Amino acid sequence: MSANGPGPGAGPYNQQPPPQQPPMPPQQGHVPPQGYGHPQQPPTTPPGQPGYGYPQHPVPPQYPMAPQQGYGQQGYGQSGHPPQYPGAPVPSARPRKKKTGLIVLLVVALVVLGGAGGAAWYLMVGSATQPLWSVPSKSEWSLSEQEVDGTWFTDKAVVQTLAGGVKAYDRETGKQLWATPLPGAGNQACVAPSVSDGGIGVVAYGASGMGGAHGQCNHAVAYDLNSGKELWHKTFKVKDEFKTGTELALARAGETVVVTTDREQVALKVADGTLAWDVKKVVPSGCQSGTYTGGKNLIRTTWCLEGGDEFTGKRSTEAALVDPATGKSEWSKRFGENEAEIALSTSPLVLSGEKGVFALDEKSGERRSKIPGMTEKYFVHTPEDGSPLRQAAGFGNVFLMGVGERDNVDGESNTLVAYDLDTGKELWKAPAGNTIHYIPLRDTGSDRLLAYVNEGAEKPKLVEFDPKAGAMTTVAEYPVEVNKNMSGGEWPFWHDGVLYVTSVGAGVSGDSYALVALPTTAS
Repeated sequence: MSANGPGPGAGPYNQQPPPQQPPMPPQQGHVPPQGYGHPQQPPTTPPGQPGYGYPQHPVPPQYPMAPQQGYGQQGYGQSGHPPQYPGAPVPSARPRKKKTGLIVLLVVALVVLGGAGGAAWYLMVGSATQPLWSVPSKSEWSLSEQEVDGTWFTDKAVVQTLAGGVKAYDRETGKQLWATPLPGAGNQACVAPSVSDGGIGVVAYGASGMGGAHGQCNHAVAYDLNSGKELWHKTFKVKDEFKTGTELALARAGETVVVTTDREQVALKVADGTLAWDVKKVVPSGCQSGTYTGGKNLIRTTWCLEGGDEFTGKRSTEAALVDPATGKSEWSKRFGENEAEIALSTSPLVLSGEKGVFALDEKSGERRSKIPGMTEKYFVHTPEDGSPLRQAAGFGNVFLMGVGERDNVDGESNTLVAYDLDTGKELWKAPAGNTIHYIPLRDTGSDRLLAYVNEGAEKPKLVEFDPKAGAMTTVAEYPVEVNKNMSGGEWPFWHDGVLYVTSVGAGVSGDSYALVALPTTAS
């Protein structure tokens, strides 16, 4: 393969592509909305990743309540009802020199599959916020060139998960370093956690659906992120008769990944795909194998029955901090029925349930605070693919979430809300609007409250919030073309003082970015 991408006539990974139907907007299936809250009108640009507050990928599997069998997590904020307990059991489930004046480089990586292998080009800087370099992308839209969530980093490269496989780009120049397709022909990626401990990335995939939309998702593959070499791939049992592609979740923490489908649940070592531990043997008697959420921590939430059968016994929920290497609980805490259903964030640790949202101390599991009124005031949808909410982040004692306001007279209104994790008190919320999107930046190496802001046809910005009052300061403002040449659904990833923002695909017409680098100076 050429370092600058595939040869003429070849597919994006230098393979001859299988016959495809003509690119077309999705009519059903993967038609994600763009806002934080409740559904909007369909976007005029091609659809991409789900907007804030929306389910990201698979719908959590449903599991009956039977001893030592997995159960499904009803999405809190979806139906609002706890799972039922049918009688028949079903098996479950780089470093960079720091500049004075706090100058950092903001790299916005809008990486898409189509044309992303093209030669990198350099644009001389005309002002502080003009692009430094860029990799061009196709101008036409193709559903088969959608990106999923996985964005990983090595000392030299940023690695993106795309519909047909993974590609690595030099972080200094944007030059393509390698590209590796998914195993088999006609397959499409569906889930990819953004954890890459051990230099390994894991992707779930399956056969493409109609018109390039997601089809059945029932495989997983692991890649060496330094070389692009495939390490292993496996097939998993799924029910999913209608092949909606929403039945698999990957909870990745450390060098372990817990794979959950509607038919099975296994914990695997990411290095070789072998069994790490038995999910059914690490939970207390009377509890199900549960729902796992990855990230910095591996959190299990599960249902339990005490003192009787499903009709007479006491129902409760349990949350546990799990050692990814062994599956053993470092601590576990019991809560009331429907109380601890799923983790919105695993660091800081914030749980959600039918009775509301609350924070726990990560080290001890002790209750840190209750966050009253969150679900009554805002749309809060739970993560569904095994990863924590991407629009949530912690900065010291402050917890930020991009949300949609309920009962707003002007229709949907998106905002960023801040909570004190020690008291549960709402501190402030950012200016709201039906086109504005706030994305808090994680892992910045400081407690500065930084966020990437995209507001319709306006110029995108890097902003900073005052922790106490919420006053917003613009750190950098970028040309409107940066937003115009993105297809929507962009998500930022901060790594070693660099911000990478991924986008779902090429624009509808004109030039579009596959990879663009933007500088910024923080005062």
